[in-house]
Amino acid sequence: MSRRASIWRWQLIYTGTVVAVAVLITALKPSVFAIPLFTMGLLITILTTIAVLLLPWDRIPAGAVLVVPLMDIVAIGLTTEVPDIRLSFLWVIPITWIATYYTMSAVVAAIALSAASLLTVGSQTGTISDVVLRMLITALALGFLGATIRLGMRRSRAARRLLRRRSEQINQAAQRAETHERRVTQIIDALDTALVAVGADGGILKMNDAYRRLYGWGAFAGALPAPAVEYDDREGEPIPVERTVLSRAARGEVLTGERVWLYDATGAWRALEVRVQPIASAVGEGGVALVLIDDVTAVLQLAEERRMMSAILNHELRNPLTAIVGHVDLLLERDDLPPRAADQLRIVASAGERMQGLVTTALDASHPQPRVRSEPVDLRALVQASVSSFLPTATANRLQVDVSGAQALLIHGDAFQLRQAIDNVLSNAVKYTGAGGSIRLALDATGDGSAALTIEDTGSGMSPADLDRLFQPYFRSERAVLSGIPGTGLGMVVVHDIVTAHGGTIDVTSAVGEGTTMRLRFPRRVDRIPSS
Repeated sequence: MSRRASIWRWQLIYTGTVVAVAVLITALKPSVFAIPLFTMGLLITILTTIAVLLLPWDRIPAGAVLVVPLMDIVAIGLTTEVPDIRLSFLWVIPITWIATYYTMSAVVAAIALSAASLLTVGSQTGTISDVVLRMLITALALGFLGATIRLGMRRSRAARRLLRRRSEQINQAAQRAETHERRVTQIIDALDTALVAVGADGGILKMNDAYRRLYGWGAFAGALPAPAVEYDDREGEPIPVERTVLSRAARGEVLTGERVWLYDATGAWRALEVRVQPIASAVGEGGVALVLIDDVTAVLQLAEERRMMSAILNHELRNPLTAIVGHVDLLLERDDLPPRAADQLRIVASAGERMQGLVTTALDASHPQPRVRSEPVDLRALVQASVSSFLPTATANRLQVDVSGAQALLIHGDAFQLRQAIDNVLSNAVKYTGAGGSIRLALDATGDGSAALTIEDTGSGMSPADLDRLFQPYFRSERAVLSGIPGTGLGMVVVHDIVTAHGGTIDVTSAVGEGTTMRLRFPRRVDRIPSS
C-alpha cells in the first residue's frame, strides 16, 4: 500500500505540473497544440497516469516501476519540439523520482534518454553548436541534480539505518533496564522489611508490598492518607502529622531503631522499629530518604510469653519445690525418724534440689536480662497522658474522671513501663465501673520520701477471694467472666512486675459493689532498676 501511494504521489505531481503548463499554453499560445508531437506527449502523459492509477502495484515487481518515470521522460521529450518554450525543465520531476529510489546507473540512463530526446526531437533552432550546447547544458544540469539527490538519499538512508540501529540499541537497553527494575522490585517486594523512599517534599517515591500491607495502602498509594495511624505508645497519643515517620524522614532526620506504635486498618496494634537513612538522588530531585520499618510485634509478644512462662515456672514450680525441700530438711532434723525413712527423705531432698537447679537454669535461659533504663520521669505527666487516651471511652460511658494532687512528681524509672502500668490499672477502672460512676486519680509525696499514685473507682469491686488471686497469671474473677468484659488476666501481673521492678509496692482494697482503690508507691530515686 505504501509503494502504490508513493507511485501515485510522484505521477500525480508530474501530471498536475503538465496540466498546469497545458492550461497556460492554451491561454497564452494556443497555436502550440497544432504541433503533433506536443499533443502526443500530452496524450502519453495522460495514458501513463491512467495506467498508474489502475495497475496493482503491490503485485508488480519493484523494478518495473522504473518504466513510469522513463515514459514521462519520453513524453516530455516529445514536447520539446515546441520552439521558444523550455518544456525540457519538466525533466526535473522524473529525474528526481529516479534519483530518489534507483541507482546512479538508472539516473545516467534517464539523463541519456533526455539528451537523446532533446537532440532528435527538440527544437533545432540555431546552429548545430547551439543545439549541442543546449543538450550538454541540460544533461549537465540534470546530471548535477540527479547526483546531488542520489548522494543525499544515500546519506539519508545511511542516517536512517544508523538511527534504526541506535533506536534498536536504545530499545534493548530500555528493555534491559526495565527487566532489571522489575527484578529489583520483585526482590524488594519479597522482603518482610517495609521499605519506602521519601522525597524532600514528603511525597512517596517508591514503596514495597510490605509497606503497603503494613499501612493499608491501596491502588491510590500516595494520593490519599494512609488508613493506619501512628501512635507514640500502645493506646497512647496519635503522633501529629509533622512528627510522623515520613515527615521526619522528609526533613532529613536520621533515625536508628526508633519505636513507633501503629494502629492499622484492621484494628490491630503493631510495634514498629524504624530506621531512616539518606540515599542517592537525581540532580535537581532534592534529598531522598530511605525508611526501613520492621514489624517487631511478634518479637515483643514472644518476649512477653517468655516472661509469663518464666513467671509460671517461678510461681508454679520453684516455690512448691522450695517448700518441699524446706519441709524435708525440717523432717531430717528430727531424731525419732527410722533410718530407712531418713534415707528416703534424703533421696527426696536430693531430687528436689536437682529440680530447683533445673528450674533456675531454665529461667536464666528463657529470661535474659532486660535493658534497664533509669531516667527522671514526671509521674503527673504520665498520668495525664494515660487519662487523655482513655477519656473518650470514659466519656462515652458517662464516667467522671478527675486528677488531683501534685502538679509535678518526679521519680526515676522507665517511662514506657510506668505508662504501661498506669494504663493497665486505669483500663480496669474504666472497664469495671458502670455508667454514671467516677474514677479519681491522686498523686502525692509520702512522708518517707516515696511517690504515691492512688486510683479509686466506684466500680463492681472484688471479693476477698478475688483479691488473694489478683496477681496470679490468667486469673479473672467469675463476675468478670459472666459479665462478658474482655480481658486476658495478665494486666495486673504486668503491673505487679513493673512496680516491683521499680522498687515499689501495690496496696489494693476492694469490696463487692463498693469499688476498688489501688495505691502504687514508688521510691523517688533508685540507683538501678532491678531486673524482674
